[in-house]
Amino acid sequence: MASPDSDSAKHWSKAAIASLILAIAGFFSVGIVVGLFLAAIAVVCGHVARHNAKEQNLHGGKVAVTGIVIGYLAMLSFPFWMMIAVGTLPALSIYEEGKNESNREVSKIRVESLFAACEDFARENSGRYPVEWEQLAGRYIPGHELRKLLHSPYKGGVAQAFEIVPHDRPVLPAIADSVIVIQEIAPKTEPQIAVVYANGTVKSIHNPDHE
Repeated sequence: MASPDSDSAKHWSKAAIASLILAIAGFFSVGIVVGLFLAAIAVVCGHVARHNAKEQNLHGGKVAVTGIVIGYLAMLSFPFWMMIAVGTLPALSIYEEGKNESNREVSKIRVESLFAACEDFARENSGRYPVEWEQLAGRYIPGHELRKLLHSPYKGGVAQAFEIVPHDRPVLPAIADSVIVIQEIAPKTEPQIAVVYANGTVKSIHNPDHE
């Protein structure tokens, strides 16, 4: 006859506990491949735990079953997550490209405003552009607005994202469409930078620092 304390004297199956932990971890990370492996290992541990629980009279049979069920659910849901990922990637790519295009338009608008202020400055200073941006603060552009215009719209961009390119004035009309007077300093990840030519034309050109 079994002792009343025999059931409490049983040891827990380590494989059962491992199965449940791995199954839960796999279920919540099945969106990546490692989650699939964790779920598969959880199922194997669960079956081993069930066998050991019977053969060695251990606690953990129900825990092992729970681990097996969760593990199988995780593996069965893997194709579903893959379909979501495949469908989401193009949408993310379109979103990022749209965001980058929007940032490029912001750069063009800002460089146009800076060019207009430089032209106002030049008309009052013998045709010369300012040497540094701070010369525009106050009279030509309010200081807070100037700082906003100079700040890069790109993630990881610098606080002073535009620079004045030294050039002789007045610029001859014949070459005014090829002399850059202001250009953008964009992050290396951006393929294009905004520039403004002496005739006021704003364009996007190849970023020389692009990697």
